[in-house]
Amino acid sequence: MAPATRSISVKLGFGGGYIRPEDAEVLRISVAGDGSDSIYSVKTKIAEAAGGQMSAEDLLLSFGPCDRKLGRQYVKDPSVDEQSLKLSQYSILDWLERFPHWMLTVGLLPPTPPPPGVAIHKAAAAAEQKDADRAVQDARAKGEIPKISDLPAPWGDKPYAAPPREELVSTGYVPPIYPPGSNPLKNVSA
Repeated sequence: MAPATRSISVKLGFGGGYIRPEDAEVLRISVAGDGSDSIYSVKTKIAEAAGGQMSAEDLLLSFGPCDRKLGRQYVKDPSVDEQSLKLSQYSILDWLERFPHWMLTVGLLPPTPPPPGVAIHKAAAAAEQKDADRAVQDARAKGEIPKISDLPAPWGDKPYAAPPREELVSTGYVPPIYPPGSNPLKNVSA
């Protein structure tokens, strides 16, 4: 039976890349022992433990030795509902049971990527030593790049149509859903 609450370590890692253990600040937060905390709730607890100098909306949460991203992956990311994603869906507490030295890592969310078509036109303009912003304006005028007003979130005002769940799972945005009673960590035959 899982304890009512569990204390877990969170490494603050702002700046990207590898952070030497002696340079990282480590916080402790309490989460529900059954993993029922949402990713947003965990981020809120981290922000509070860090002294309230940042908000849950600013944080990029990752876990484990490969830094698996949990929740939103960039500012204003509309593809993930962090209120509905739970720690238990990622089996984090089970992993921490097996590897107690692992911890959550938190950093700042990267900025929203450029709208569709913008990066390629800017890169082409830079390669041709032309004004990148002017190239984007010209492409929009020709209809090669959609207008911002015609784009969904996070760039424009049009409603966001979420991709199929399978696509979100395959790209790592959300965890897979296992059959009831199944646990990939505990159903292992060696």
